[in-house]
Amino acid sequence: MAAFNAASHAKRNVKDNSIMSVGTIQSFNKVTLTDLYLSPDQQQQHRVKTDPLPFQWMGRQTQLYGNILFVDVDYPQLIKKKVEVILDVPELHKILKNATATTSSETVLLRSDSYLALGCDLRDLAKLEYTISQELVSSECVFLVTAEVSVTYMDVDAANALIAWVARFDNARFCLLEQYLPNGATHPFAETMLQHFNKLHTPLKSVHSYPRLADQRHRFINCGWSSVVARNLWDLWSDDCFLPVQQRLELNNVEAFDEWEEFALFASHYFLLVASKGPQAATSAPYFGDKDQPQSQECLVPSESYLPLRPSMVSQIRCVYHIQAPRHRRYGAVSEIQGGMISHHGGQGPQGRLQSADVFAVEDNLPQDSVFHSLVAEARMCHTMTNMSDYDRLLVGGRTSPDRALADCWYHGESMWNRVEDLPNPLYRHSACFVTNGSDFNGVLIYGGRSVNGTVMDDWLLWQSKIGWKKLTCIGGTLKPRFGASIAASLHASGMLLGGMSADGTVFQEIWGWSLVTQGFHCYITVQNLTHNIDASPNLRSAIPRVGACAISLPMGLLLIGGISAKCILPDDYDILLIQHNLEFPSKDDCMMQVFFLPPCDREHRPLLAGHSAISYQGNVAIVGGGAVCFSFGTFWNTGLWSVDLGAKVHQRRWYLIEQQASKRITSPTPVPDSSQNHRACHSSILLPIVPRLRIKNLGSFERMISNLEPVIIEELEIGSCVQLWTSEYLKEAVEIERSVIIHEASGPDMNFRSKNFKYSTVRFGDFIDDIDAGAHHYLRSLASKKPADRPADFAHDYPSLAEDFQLPRELQLISQNFHSSVLRISGPVMMWLHYDVMANVLCQIRNRKRLLLYPPADISRLGIPPGASSSSLNVFDPESSHLLAGTHPHEVVLNHGDVLFIPPLWCHAASPADGTSVAVNVFFRNLSTGYAPGKDIYGNRDLQAYEKGRKDIEKIAKAFQGMPSDVSQFYMERLAAELREKALSAKQR
Repeated sequence: MAAFNAASHAKRNVKDNSIMSVGTIQSFNKVTLTDLYLSPDQQQQHRVKTDPLPFQWMGRQTQLYGNILFVDVDYPQLIKKKVEVILDVPELHKILKNATATTSSETVLLRSDSYLALGCDLRDLAKLEYTISQELVSSECVFLVTAEVSVTYMDVDAANALIAWVARFDNARFCLLEQYLPNGATHPFAETMLQHFNKLHTPLKSVHSYPRLADQRHRFINCGWSSVVARNLWDLWSDDCFLPVQQRLELNNVEAFDEWEEFALFASHYFLLVASKGPQAATSAPYFGDKDQPQSQECLVPSESYLPLRPSMVSQIRCVYHIQAPRHRRYGAVSEIQGGMISHHGGQGPQGRLQSADVFAVEDNLPQDSVFHSLVAEARMCHTMTNMSDYDRLLVGGRTSPDRALADCWYHGESMWNRVEDLPNPLYRHSACFVTNGSDFNGVLIYGGRSVNGTVMDDWLLWQSKIGWKKLTCIGGTLKPRFGASIAASLHASGMLLGGMSADGTVFQEIWGWSLVTQGFHCYITVQNLTHNIDASPNLRSAIPRVGACAISLPMGLLLIGGISAKCILPDDYDILLIQHNLEFPSKDDCMMQVFFLPPCDREHRPLLAGHSAISYQGNVAIVGGGAVCFSFGTFWNTGLWSVDLGAKVHQRRWYLIEQQASKRITSPTPVPDSSQNHRACHSSILLPIVPRLRIKNLGSFERMISNLEPVIIEELEIGSCVQLWTSEYLKEAVEIERSVIIHEASGPDMNFRSKNFKYSTVRFGDFIDDIDAGAHHYLRSLASKKPADRPADFAHDYPSLAEDFQLPRELQLISQNFHSSVLRISGPVMMWLHYDVMANVLCQIRNRKRLLLYPPADISRLGIPPGASSSSLNVFDPESSHLLAGTHPHEVVLNHGDVLFIPPLWCHAASPADGTSVAVNVFFRNLSTGYAPGKDIYGNRDLQAYEKGRKDIEKIAKAFQGMPSDVSQFYMERLAAELREKALSAKQR
């Protein structure tokens, strides 16, 4: 190979050496043309990152690339910036041998022995071809061209011209990674994705001309390529040749991951295509698939696979959209409750996991005044709620974060919720169904699920009200551990188990039959593999086993709803299937199954059937909740209730939302019109989520609690003798009645920091205690006893006579290690205003009870807190303020004496004594390692340094637009605001 420099250089004669295939083509004489083409305006909006691929390869295994030249082709301005980065970063520069930068006027901006940087508009193919011809003897080279989500931004004709130009080389490969539309542009994920790129003014152009993999294959064939193979990323993820099992399992070591539906939806909308031309075009990489072998389906083809419903069923079965749901939630649990209603409990909401439940009823079954006993358990998702008899039901497990599975179980019997025996191991994404022999035996059967540290289980567990949990022996076949499988039972303790996901994140393409056998007090499970007993095509067989689907047992068969299948996305025709079977089988040969498709849901209100819940209810099936985070494109929420109506007249009944009130009574319902009527429902009151109560036994429990960043009441902590001792008389004697203290003296029962409807007064401590015991609206927030304007409070130093009575227990050791301040709070009948603290803190209630309302950080824009402030003028306890709090998500707390409330940073909260004089100690601590503002922070509510700096930057930006016409200033400042909002949304999704 001839050496060259900036002054003169010879053409490079890159001779073919050898091809090694080790998972990827590693030693392969090639030129890589990596382009990310956007206009200059689009570059700024899209924040394009340069491609590091050549440097990754050259830096990791230098010996494999000695005879390879990498060529980066990008828009001139972008490639210039990339060259500047390469030259400024020693770690990149040292990888290149004999690297020389050229003048900015040349097309070649950086030249080295193994790397070229070309600044060229890819629409200017004449210039690109001339430059390549000056650098290489193309007839003696093998070209590999990669385009990663790039040419899709080009006009389709220009992109096709580029693809055809590369095909003119004698020996070439083209590797394309970009989006496609396997189920059309109206699929919820596709719709969200397209809206995102349109909003950025960087629309995806090729997806409309070539929406499916077959279209992309034909595109490349028509451009002159002789061999084309394409597979979507979800298919490739599951291929052991492309990605070995051990590599998939490594994901569990990177992070606790449980967003499998979202990952599958994303990967099903991206594809990898390899086109070849030349002497070796007939040989594709073995990990990717040979052109003569059947290629993966981009999306199942319904016309080739399904059986239509019998004419007798067509007029009876339909999927109908009914009402607007009151709040978004996914991965909740649905059950039938007293009064013939259904309850959708828990799940993930827009701001976090939910503790509340939405209650629905059909119009001819509306309650007049029914008592609703709410479940006061920790907020959770991925749990199960299984109906038994007479509206009794069992809640099992679930999770908070993916690395915190729950073991608690709750049974609703005799109109009350009671905690029952915990699971042997914490579980979430387990399969659960009700089993009975029709006479004297019934219970809840559990299979599989994920446990602590993401361990995937294969246990069969049975719960009975008088016995508790029992692990069952399994006889017959061998089921590998799985989670997210669909389970359903018939009347005689038999049923089906479909699909599920393995520990390495692949969907089991299996269907199992199971039977619960009882012999006296002894029970065991028998299982048989029924995968090949389906009377349908192979394509349909692969679409039935799923993860995250709902399986409903009906007299006419098993209804399978939603979920994620292996290898490809489900078309809407396959969203809901009816499987007819006979599971009372002496042998698997007697259990033949037929599969029928149901008409798809209303396309105008097309749901995304992931994270949804379904239940059989009075002759039809109700589907509620669901949705998914669509990568960085946004979140799609299902905003309604759908019913699969199984009777000729059932679909004419309207559904209603029954709203829950804090009194735990269900009021007379407010009708919610059908979607066909042009009205909107008015929701006046909702049961407030109650902050969960927990007991912790070690430091690790508290650390996990902090990492979840959600409020929790900690019970039964040993915080000292203060809980018994601190009466008014004891306090006056211990502190000394003559000591002077500064208090808030309010004129009424609510204090407002913004309007300052109180004054600061210096009074004797004994007089203060007497006054609040008599009902005075006074409040003490202790300050540092020395230099209070410069130092935060420290209760132990400020009130040494009380210090021995109060202690932070060993379980809260982390607070002491990151201590900021501790405050004595003594209050009469007066409300503390709504505010947030930047420091995390615990509020230890010593005497009497206190009520708080807490609002998650996402509510900040709705709480009337001005920029740069941390307090609001809203009285959140005043019912007349409810209209000002629309769209917020309050969490209610009632602290008893001895309770400790963890208040995460940035959660706005207001407090009011519930009875008598309230005494508490409030301890603030740092939960971040960096980011706090330097200097004084007396009260623990000084905003983070980045925010303070950002506000100063905003002032500078505003001043920069001074002197310009007002419409021009407004135009650009609103664009900047929109960009900042986009960054905020991206940060939230991370």
